Amino acid sequence: MSTPTAPPTISAPPPQVIPADTVYAALGDPTRRRLLQILADGQGRTATVLAGNVGKRLDATLKHLVALRGAGLVVTAENPQDGRRLLYHLAPAIPATKTERGWEMDFGYCLVRG
Repeated sequence: MSTPTAPPTISAPPPQVIPADTVYAALGDPTRRRLLQILADGQGRTATVLAGNVGKRLDATLKHLVALRGAGLVVTAENPQDGRRLLYHLAPAIPATKTERGWEMDFGYCLVRG
């Protein structure tokens, strides 16, 4: 009589690791850090809303969002309420945790608190 064998385990692919230099370059700007902190709650926001949140003009905010997107820290999705505008989200590869003092984002080699 044979012993039943356990089904093979399928491991999940490793999380995407964003190169340290890319993260440090993006985090070197206080406006970009603030944008990431705002997006850490998982809620998508338009560039217009984010511009108001950080107190910058829309064109300046878009410049920062383009840099964050290029670094792989931010992703976009179509806005279901207004197809002409994009919603910006923190990239799924970045785990964000709510703490008593705010949000923490763990990049594996760098922990950002805000």
